[in-house]
Amino acid sequence: MLYAIIMAGGSGTRLWPESRRNCPKQLMTFLGNRSFLQSTVDRLRPLVPPERIGVVTGERLKDRIAEQLPELSTGSILVEPCARNTSGCIALAAIWCLAQDPEAVMVLLPSDHVIQPKEAFQETVAQAAEIVRENPEKLVTLGITPTCPAETFGYIERGEKGPGNSLTVRQFREKPDARTAAEYLESGNFYWNAGIFIWRASTILENLQKYAPGVWKPVEKILKSVKHSDFENILKSEFPEIENISIDYAVMEKAAADGNVLVLPARFEWDDVGSWRALERHFPHDEAGNTLALAEGTPEAVLVETQNCTVRSTDPGKTLVCYGVENLAVIVTPEVVLVFDRNREESVREVVQKLKEMNCEELL
Repeated sequence: MLYAIIMAGGSGTRLWPESRRNCPKQLMTFLGNRSFLQSTVDRLRPLVPPERIGVVTGERLKDRIAEQLPELSTGSILVEPCARNTSGCIALAAIWCLAQDPEAVMVLLPSDHVIQPKEAFQETVAQAAEIVRENPEKLVTLGITPTCPAETFGYIERGEKGPGNSLTVRQFREKPDARTAAEYLESGNFYWNAGIFIWRASTILENLQKYAPGVWKPVEKILKSVKHSDFENILKSEFPEIENISIDYAVMEKAAADGNVLVLPARFEWDDVGSWRALERHFPHDEAGNTLALAEGTPEAVLVETQNCTVRSTDPGKTLVCYGVENLAVIVTPEVVLVFDRNREESVREVVQKLKEMNCEELL
């Protein structure tokens, strides 16, 4: 059977100050009236019923996720004792799936992407699951056809034809600079890496054992204790021993070199709203190139002699006014006003780090 695992433990620091530790990006609502996490669950159904959907997160967010997803049982919210990158998250998820079904196929996906239409997403995932059932040794990832030379996404270089409509993965590539991204786009041999994977739960654990001993050794002890009365204590003691490494480095790059990774071109539109500039792709622009992303109930913004700015407000008690500026991002929440050069997106992370150093926990 097909199981779905949603990774929902990130903090979304590039969307500070709206994204906070206790309400990170995946729990926020930008588009429509459903959070990113709720929308992720919505598009999984009816492909995967609620009893086969799991969410991996940290202790801090467990109750908030349960509130947003009442259709899931408490046992479907998998709490990591600590953050151990995507390898630890995926290993815990695979163990959960295997405990229910030794033949489980799992689709693993982030909690904070924009995907439409959902019917096309479901068709693509169903096709990937069928490829995995017929080729149980393969690891499948979904590739997004690039529409621009994006520097903020990872890339997948495709190889020869594989089973079904898939292609072999020649190589995974890190986020490129502008020139390299343009070359990728022009070649037509690259996909954006959406971080959506489909594989057998048993197969990913076998790959961790083969390629990532620093992950596997603690995971093996956790796996063996699943039916043990002391499972929770073993999980808490062993999980921190897992090597802090992404699944891309731990498994995918190595498995691709051995010819066991396939990419299936996606049939849907996709975006990772990972920074404030990403709002420009989803909200209307005015005639001066300004992006207006005002939450429901906030006053209309007043922009005078203002060009190419990204404007976001969630504070119903303030009217946002900009005069004589350009190329800024102006983000207003009830507690914080953030203004920065919109071409320097990474500066938001630097601000968050500075606030940590200043012990401004109430702002984080």
